[in-house]
Amino acid sequence: MRPKTARVVQDGEEKEISALALIPGDLVRVLPGERIPADGVVLEGQSHVDESMLTGEPIPKAKAPGTRWWEAR
Repeated sequence: MRPKTARVVQDGEEKEISALALIPGDLVRVLPGERIPADGVVLEGQSHVDESMLTGEPIPKAKAPGTRWWEAR
């Protein structure tokens, strides 16, 4: 279910790279409705994330700056 690519911001530019190439510290931009490619912390923006595949909980969870996103592995 993990996406094959991730949208990263490097040197002020957005680039699409393989999700497998992500390293700690990469700034990843996730648009509404997209799957999240890696564990991380929300730095800006807010939305709701469907975590039902991980938790079984059918109600999307609110995510805002400072909220952690941990993917089950």
